[in-house]
Amino acid sequence: MRKDTYELEFEKFLEGQNYEAAEDALFSIARAAFEAGWLAAGGETPRTGHTITFPEKA
Repeated sequence: MRKDTYELEFEKFLEGQNYEAAEDALFSIARAAFEAGWLAAGGETPRTGHTITFPEKA
């Protein structure tokens, strides 16, 4: 019974806004890290118009 409750609550979390915000923040951080490495290795600045943003502290 306890495991079922855990799984249901975890599923609710995955479908909620908090998970969505965390996922977006992690993607932004991964993209910024990749771009920094890309530029350090001599790559050209991306021309997509994408601006790197970092998540605000809650």
